[in-house]
Amino acid sequence: MSDQRLQGWSPQKTVFTYAKDRTFGSGFRSGGLYADLGVSEGTGGNFHAHLIKVNPEKHTEQGTTGMHRHDYDFQFNYMISGEIDFVIEGIDEVLTFRAGDTYFLPTKILHNEIRVTEDYQVLELYGPAKSGTVQVEQGADGGVVSEDWAQKQSKMSERRLQGWNKQTPAFTYVKDREFGPGLRGAALYADLGLAEATGGQFHGEIIKINAEKHTEQGTTGMHRHEYDLQFNYLLSGEIEFVIEGINDGPGDKKLVFGAGDTWLLSSRILHNETRVSGDFSVMQVYGPAKAKTEQLTPEIN
Repeated sequence: MSDQRLQGWSPQKTVFTYAKDRTFGSGFRSGGLYADLGVSEGTGGNFHAHLIKVNPEKHTEQGTTGMHRHDYDFQFNYMISGEIDFVIEGIDEVLTFRAGDTYFLPTKILHNEIRVTEDYQVLELYGPAKSGTVQVEQGADGGVVSEDWAQKQSKMSERRLQGWNKQTPAFTYVKDREFGPGLRGAALYADLGLAEATGGQFHGEIIKINAEKHTEQGTTGMHRHEYDLQFNYLLSGEIEFVIEGINDGPGDKKLVFGAGDTWLLSSRILHNETRVSGDFSVMQVYGPAKAKTEQLTPEIN
């Protein structure tokens, strides 16, 4: 297991969220609505994940957040729908991200979200869960920081990743995405640039079915990963799991995830993916990028 550990790492627990049960409420920006994905609870506050969508009552497409920076150790975003335009410190051009695109912002980098479409929705994963934001210039319209949230912000966390390497921005675009072989023969993988951007602390990928080798009743076999963090957002299709201590006993119900559902697996927990539909695709973030997988029962394709 990696020696590059989070200082003060709290005991993890496995957490699931389901799209059908999801509710949005107020949060960091008054122009946004937020839905918690349980990652803060599951990691003892070392990470947080939420979905953000436009608050139609306060949104104007040309509203801006103003130049600001977050005291995060890690910040990764996956665009679900809509468009967003960014001005980012050190990058001369305005960057536009659309559905399926991803962006990783290095810690404390200045940025300004200068345009967001009404159908904008993004998944954001960052850590630690309680981190400060420095507002260098005031935003406009729906971009302002809500007073209630600002009062809750803490100072920059002292729980830092050991051996943290210098980070660099990383952007990937769905139009350029290429898939190739990876851990499982029945799947294809597309890298999201996180390993290079974080010096190997994290890895991000999209996984989809390899149609030439997939059978819906194929299984991964019982296995576990030596990850410090493993978070998944299901983009399409269905997957069924057997997970240690949750539904691995006689008569336990199937654990099924559909599009929009998420799961956070605690470190080293045994699990088996027992069914995957032909239209399955998932966005996965884990760390460290290079970690062992222990196979306890055989994979069946």
